[in-house]
Amino acid sequence: MTGMAPRDNFPPPSNNPPGASLKGNLLFVLRILCDLQVASVLRKLVPWLAKRTGKVLEIGCGAQPYRHLLPSICSYTGLDWEKAEEHFAYRAPNVVYYDGVEFPFADGLFDSVFHTEVLEHVYEATQFLTECRRVLKPDGEMLFTVPFQARFHYIPFDYWRYTPTSLERMLLESGFGTIEIIPRGNDITVAAYKSLSVIFRWLQSGLFGKLLGVCFLPCVLLCLLVGHVSLLLTVGSSDDCLGYAVKAKV
Repeated sequence: MTGMAPRDNFPPPSNNPPGASLKGNLLFVLRILCDLQVASVLRKLVPWLAKRTGKVLEIGCGAQPYRHLLPSICSYTGLDWEKAEEHFAYRAPNVVYYDGVEFPFADGLFDSVFHTEVLEHVYEATQFLTECRRVLKPDGEMLFTVPFQARFHYIPFDYWRYTPTSLERMLLESGFGTIEIIPRGNDITVAAYKSLSVIFRWLQSGLFGKLLGVCFLPCVLLCLLVGHVSLLLTVGSSDDCLGYAVKAKV
């Protein structure tokens, strides 16, 4: 499939921070309630961010939707690809933009590094993780999330779906030592997520699809309830999950 033109019939909605307005906060909460991927990411990310101190780097930061979750004592730096505006139609202020190869920072500058749902969009993933390792202090820690069950998106810049085996191997090759790989959700969560994806796709399609989607709207609440409960109770098989949260120390 070489020479693919950029396309995405149903691009993911923008993941924005809540901001100071009531509308922004309501949209942020609505996103968490309706998007099981985001909800599962936040379940792992929120407690980790709450423990951060010192200098924190977020890679592929986008609109910085999670920056507000950091303690005020942290010094935050957002890093993103210089072609984000060209290919993904966004550019945020107060962000360092780079060429996608070498991070423009000195060795050992940051206490913590995190990135969410970014690694699948990096073709040279091991080189990327090596850069994460390089800019971390000797006692630094990284957390990142990757999808396992997710549709082809941000086409053509969607390259990989990772297993725990591949993640551990890449991290070891990149110089990380202590590694913890945590499933996000389980097969029940995935079933609810896929059902919601079909209904939402119908609602964004032609007239017949919209009518079909409206007929299945009562199922949306049931799927959301089942999905969130499965995340909360950790029931089901984690071998078939939404994705993984990974913690790695230098």
